[in-house]
This record gives sequence, C-alpha cells and structure tokens, in this order.
Amino acid sequence: MLRIKGLLAAAVGSLALVACNATTTAPATSAQEALAEVSARNIAFPKYPQPGKTYLSFSGAHGYQVNYIAAGGKAWLWYPGNSRGVPEEYKQDVVRDTKALCWRHPSKSYNPVTKQSGGRFACQSLETARKTVVAELSGDPFQLATGKVPYPLKRCTAPDAFVFDRDRFGC
Repeated sequence: MLRIKGLLAAAVGSLALVACNATTTAPATSAQEALAEVSARNIAFPKYPQPGKTYLSFSGAHGYQVNYIAAGGKAWLWYPGNSRGVPEEYKQDVVRDTKALCWRHPSKSYNPVTKQSGGRFACQSLETARKTVVAELSGDPFQLATGKVPYPLKRCTAPDAFVFDRDRFGC
C-alpha cells in the first residue's frame, strides 16, 4: 500500500538522492520550514509533470533540482552536488483520496533530507509537488537522459537556461 510520507522531501521533486553538495552557500532549512514556504505558493505549472519537459524545482531543504520527465514513467534527476544523474520512475496515483505523485529511485540512492534510501515508490500530494516547480524548459536540454550532468549543480545556483524570479526563489 502506498503512503504519503515526507511531503516536503518529495515535494521538492525527488526523494532518493545519491549525495548532497557539502559546499552550499546557505544552510538548508528544516523540512517543516521548507514545507510551509512551498505550501504558501501558487501553482505556476498546473500540468506538471509532462513528458518531454525539464523542470526546475526549489525548496529551502534541497535547494534547486532539475528533472527531465520522459514518457513511460521515466525521469532523470540532476541533484545538487551529484556528479551523475539519478534515474527515476514516476507515476500519478490516488493515496487516501488525494491525488499523488510517486517517485522511485535506485535502491542504493539516499535522500539527505529525509534520510531514506531509494528502492520503493514514495508519494506526495500532487498539489504540493506542483507548487515546488519554479520553471520549465522544453525537451531535455541538459541531456539528463544520458545519465550524465553538465556539471555538479550547486544547491543555491540554478542553471542559467531557466527563466524565473531568482529573487523570490533562492537561498
């Protein structure tokens, strides 16, 4: 049975991650603080997740994350500090009468915010997930589906290709 767990951790776009950037420019906020900030946002991308799009999400807990969403429930994550992309599986579901977005990451992956390992689907409210998204691009401009990343992403520095309010959403 699926459970909605760690709304914030999932709400930033991904649950199971390989590593966190140790050289951030600002400390991560607590999960509760980040959830409160994300929950207060409006939904800017109501069709998220759509195959063929690359999304930028932000929360104070994780910083910036980039997801390329492909067809067939496949996705790839560019997470702060990682030298490689993280393959993901995603699906939409209904959990306890709530529309949910569920992610599964490799069993050897690790989420530094929730302190959970990957391997199983973890779900979050679809509404909350949509509130974390701050920008989108068409296609896979960073070629994340190759499993490679252009460079290790810094927690508090979004890729220049994304257009969004950098003063409002940032560390």
